[in-house]
Amino acid sequence: MLHHVRWLEKRPGRDPQDSEADFVLAHPDHGILVLEAKGGSCTYDAGTGEWTSRGKQGTSTIKDPFDQAKDAGYGFHRQLKDSPGWPSAWGPVGYAVCFPDAKLRSEPLPHMTDVLIDTDLLRSPGDLEARLIEICDFWRRGNHRGGDNGIRVLLDAFAHDVRIEHPLRFDVEDADRGILEPSDEQFRVLDMLDGERRVAVSGPAGSGKTLLAAEKARRLAAQGFEVLLTCFNRPLADHVRAGLGDVEGVHVAGFHQLCFDLCREAGVGTPGDRDAREFWDEQLPAFLAEAVDALGPRFDALIVDEAQDFDESWWLPLQMLLRDPDHGIVYVFSDDNQAIYGRPVGLPDGLVTARIPEVWRNTSPIFDAVMAFYEGSKVACRGPDGPQIEMLSVTADTMKAELSKVLHRLITEGDLRPRDVAVLTPHAADHSPLRGKIGSFQLVAEPSAKKDILLASIYRYKGLDAPAVMLCDIDRYVEEDFKKLMYVGCSRARAYLAILLTEI
Repeated sequence: MLHHVRWLEKRPGRDPQDSEADFVLAHPDHGILVLEAKGGSCTYDAGTGEWTSRGKQGTSTIKDPFDQAKDAGYGFHRQLKDSPGWPSAWGPVGYAVCFPDAKLRSEPLPHMTDVLIDTDLLRSPGDLEARLIEICDFWRRGNHRGGDNGIRVLLDAFAHDVRIEHPLRFDVEDADRGILEPSDEQFRVLDMLDGERRVAVSGPAGSGKTLLAAEKARRLAAQGFEVLLTCFNRPLADHVRAGLGDVEGVHVAGFHQLCFDLCREAGVGTPGDRDAREFWDEQLPAFLAEAVDALGPRFDALIVDEAQDFDESWWLPLQMLLRDPDHGIVYVFSDDNQAIYGRPVGLPDGLVTARIPEVWRNTSPIFDAVMAFYEGSKVACRGPDGPQIEMLSVTADTMKAELSKVLHRLITEGDLRPRDVAVLTPHAADHSPLRGKIGSFQLVAEPSAKKDILLASIYRYKGLDAPAVMLCDIDRYVEEDFKKLMYVGCSRARAYLAILLTEI
């Protein structure tokens, strides 16, 4: 039995109609009755065709209860037939009128006889049940069939719980929108240093160093300078290049890609064991110096982002690319976290130092998490408020299952787009135990399908960010660089952060 069932009906050529039934009684063997209930004493005047009701509040004119029951019964049946999975010929579906506190004192009219229930029948459960079955049988046709399927469709259509929730996506997007709208205040460091040719700018993760590096390159190119903007991470270089678009006069390249490109152009060989760190840190930069000797300088300005990752031996060949190595324009941007990085060594001489004391890229809960792994001068959070951080303790055996739950909560329930989510681990994507199917999603190094989610190593994602980040497969007791992994990983999240820490 369902009470006060409502629906909206739109039939061809008619206005939408708001319909309801006082009660709907359903039985897998006997069918459905849509029941109109009328309290008090009711009277029908054959001369005027009017119905009146008398109760504690007095007498009033009412609608014909049998017409109401008929309209509700037919309308309800139409809604059922339009419901997904409604069984063909399930029935019967009829209607009746009940007067729960009044007794029939006269002969009913012909359209009332087979569908009327009064208070006498309600006093005896046996009599009421028999009357309900009798009315159902009245509506039955030869092709009607019952069964549980019809009851399930009825409940699915009219009696399921309804949740109207605020999806997490709105909180993430609101916070992210505030982060991604650059403020004039973020560029004030460049404005103050506008007359300086050689500058070292430091600041914590999230302070906008990459944004400022790209903006400085754009400004210098607009003044007619040929600019080289380089960084350690190739994915970051690709990101900056895409952000700058077709700005003329700016060449963007990761440092090692720069080495390979110029060595190839100069015909300088680059053989070596590429699995050995010595090749990347020492041999390749030495080949770059040879290439520059052969090709000559070609830039007026050098901008280096994430300079704390540059080896001391890399700076000389970079300066050799400047037409004026001693006085050419040099802007260096580095992270000043003293707990992890020292001041970059081997920097060109004569650099004016400046510091960014604010974080713009992260919401305040994420900022607090990042600052737990930061040591240095005081830092202020200029990002908006946002969702609280989710911290989970997992084991190697439960990590995939817990990550699947978080992804489901974030994307399926929270309505966030998979492309706005990054899963970061200490391992390269190709060697991560998380690679492949997690729940209904695929974790891949290069997302392309609708349900693909980016999987990347924390260090390869350095300098990049995403609206939502999940850090996984980090063991505080095993990872030698735990503090650095947490600092870099947490700061990649702009608006939402989940941390799945592996515990032994």
